[in-house]
Amino acid sequence: MYRTSFSVKALNTAILFIAFVTIGIVACQGQGFIVPPDDIGDLEIVEVKQLPVVDQSCGPRFGIVIANKSNRCVKDFHVTAIGSLGQALPHSPRTTVVAGQIPANGALQVEVSLPIETLAMGNRGGLIIGLQHLTVIIDSWDEYFECNEFNNRKCFSMDSLPIETVEAVTVETVTEVAPATSSQQTTVQSNTAPPANIAPQTSGINQPAPAAAAVSPQDPLRSAIAQITPNGNNPSQ
Repeated sequence: MYRTSFSVKALNTAILFIAFVTIGIVACQGQGFIVPPDDIGDLEIVEVKQLPVVDQSCGPRFGIVIANKSNRCVKDFHVTAIGSLGQALPHSPRTTVVAGQIPANGALQVEVSLPIETLAMGNRGGLIIGLQHLTVIIDSWDEYFECNEFNNRKCFSMDSLPIETVEAVTVETVTEVAPATSSQQTTVQSNTAPPANIAPQTSGINQPAPAAAAVSPQDPLRSAIAQITPNGNNPSQ
């Protein structure tokens, strides 16, 4: 009898508790505490990619693109990234960051760096292996009420994640040389033609002497005496 009475009391207590909860939900709905469907937003993981490693003392970096599918701005929610070899476990290395502000119907990329121990999580035949899977959880502290909670957690294989590369930009330095200032003076060349029929100048070396000196035609008497007298060339005789 004692056991039967205890079971009945427990059953009655459970029935009363369920009834009170049901009545409270109905009363709240009747007083307008239901959230309109248009105001129920949704955070969704759009893309996850690997980012270039900036510091070798840190673990791998990831960029998580989150979309805010609601009519209201969402901010200061938590994003958690977990590295694992297979299924994420409670002791798996993880990092939690606070996301910034995402406008209504907008998107935001959140950068997360995992601990460096994710680079050496296993040993395969003496070969150190790092994380093989990445688990991403947005709104990991369950701070926002959403219409779809199932798209807040996704697991990715490291081989399936795209790697973002940084393109090297070559900067060409061009040195401009100022042009030399040209003279404004104009040189006018004369159009005089070179003189024609100019005999070429010859050097005075080894030139033959003239055969006979020319006699001035203005002194015929002296010329006649010079021809008759043998020693006419010497006037002192």
